[in-house]
Amino acid sequence: MVRNLRFTFLCFLFFSNFIFPYQKPNIVIIVSDDLGWGDVSYHESIIPTPNIDRFVNEGIELNRFYSNPICSPTRASLMTGLEALSIGILRPIGNPSTTSVGLPLEYKILPEYFKEVGYRTSLVGKWHLGMSSEEYLPGQRGFDTTYGFMNGGIDYFKHIMSGRLDWHKNGNPLREEGYSTELIADEAIKIIQNKQSNKPLLLYVAFNAPHTPIQAPYEEIEKFNYIDDRKERIYAANVSILDKQIGRVINAIKDNGLSSNTLILFFSDNGPVFDIDPIGAVIVPDLLDAKGSTGGLKGSKGSAYEGGIRVPAFMMWEGKFKKESSDQFFFIQDVLPTLLSAADISYESNLFEGTSRWNSLSQRKIIKPKNSVVASNVAFEEIALFNEDWKLYFKKGPAGSNSINYYELFNILEDPYETKDLSKVFPDIFNFMKETLNTIPKRNLQGYIDASYLYLHGDRMLAEETNSPWLDYDFEIIDKPPSFVGALIFIWILFLANKISVLSILIFIFIVSFFIFRRVRRG
Repeated sequence: MVRNLRFTFLCFLFFSNFIFPYQKPNIVIIVSDDLGWGDVSYHESIIPTPNIDRFVNEGIELNRFYSNPICSPTRASLMTGLEALSIGILRPIGNPSTTSVGLPLEYKILPEYFKEVGYRTSLVGKWHLGMSSEEYLPGQRGFDTTYGFMNGGIDYFKHIMSGRLDWHKNGNPLREEGYSTELIADEAIKIIQNKQSNKPLLLYVAFNAPHTPIQAPYEEIEKFNYIDDRKERIYAANVSILDKQIGRVINAIKDNGLSSNTLILFFSDNGPVFDIDPIGAVIVPDLLDAKGSTGGLKGSKGSAYEGGIRVPAFMMWEGKFKKESSDQFFFIQDVLPTLLSAADISYESNLFEGTSRWNSLSQRKIIKPKNSVVASNVAFEEIALFNEDWKLYFKKGPAGSNSINYYELFNILEDPYETKDLSKVFPDIFNFMKETLNTIPKRNLQGYIDASYLYLHGDRMLAEETNSPWLDYDFEIIDKPPSFVGALIFIWILFLANKISVLSILIFIFIVSFFIFRRVRRG
């Protein structure tokens, strides 16, 4: 009798897996663009972010979440589970060019892992990982549906970048009216509402806010008329709208009965823009309109100091997490293995340089970092190496000269504002971390259209030379400055990037004089 009961019970367990199959959790990744540590009101920002604040209190505040210092490197690490240095993407993947650039095709990326086990995969918003040819587009890299834009930043109302339409759906140009932050939320909500009951959902929602150009509807700006500075009012309105749309997306998950089986991860792709040097101001004048805050952390977007890489973040899963703040170090390259672990999807850990943080978060443990790296290279290379309590900051000197490379050592737990360089106090630790940094493998830089090409050729030539399927050739194209002006600007940028201020001025004056003399002679 007992044997028969055991047999019956085992049969029930076996067949129940087919009758009532295990439903893997939905995964929703929400990313803001250039939102600073000090731009959320739970970090004492003057900008109200009630929705983000509420969701932080419903899950785990990731108090030490680190992105790469700029957009494309962060997204590359998110997709691959690898460090930006290894991928070779340390710079923005900008306008299309005649060379095929983008996230290297040999990498299996995030949506492909989930699609293999039955997920429906959707990207809504910003891609920024390649658009020079069709094979680099997200629809070819594992996403079933795509909606949004390919470049780093667009006009919020016109949906253009460098005078060209950059708004698409499933790889096709789309002319659509509306404010982009709201349109992205609208599309994400449609996907949530139309979710197939028999398929788990992977939804990647990549907002463009508060990336430049800083824009917002007039009525939203007027809500912040108590702020004296107009640029700050516009920035506050831009962030406020972002907060509302994040609230709409997460509330849609709740309203559709999905919250008990949905893991939500929110973070910013890098720190805010506020500390503008002449290089950035010349290349992208819109940067001057950004008024983000790091909450006192050192550095800003593009910097490997804390202000450029430590960002607001939280994780939610109703019934799994309760209100708490975690000091677990969580790097952008950790996201993919963490999500795979959360969804109980097997993977080979040696494929990733990131580490799953799922057990440490779910079990409330703290595991200190072991040689974790974030990095970028725009005007110059900056790297942060984390090991236990220590952070090594590295900035490469001009022209690759090792003699003027710059290093600092911080106890990042005791000194989060990076006020005390301890390289001379702890020389053994300092030298060990320098040696460790030198052993980290690097891939040749990928996917960067430098300022010289953009200024010297102009967007019209770029458009004519490129066969990108996302371009709408009938849309307005705005030319860049003449080539000689671009040459002057680029030469000046190079010298400013190397911080040779006096020499840069002299060279700039000489070059300008030369071109003026040349043009006068030609009549």
